[in-house]
Amino acid sequence: MEKIVNPTKARSNLYALIKMTNQDSHPVIIAGADEERSAVLMSKKDYDAMQETMSLIMNGQLQDAIARQNDKNDEEVDLDQMIREIDNEK
Repeated sequence: MEKIVNPTKARSNLYALIKMTNQDSHPVIIAGADEERSAVLMSKKDYDAMQETMSLIMNGQLQDAIARQNDKNDEEVDLDQMIREIDNEK
């Protein structure tokens, strides 16, 4: 479950919030007066995973991997190997 704090509370508890997001992988919403003054604090590990997933979605590789993984007649898909191959294409 995500935690919501105001900017003042986030500023005074920043270290504890960073530690918490890294421990439980739940984002912290820093809620300003409106969306333009709000932000989300998340762990670097979760951010990197989200960026990788978005990249795979954008280039169509994730859908292909899921389709192959769900196809029982197809050989087993090694997603780690697929990611390495994609990285080498860049």
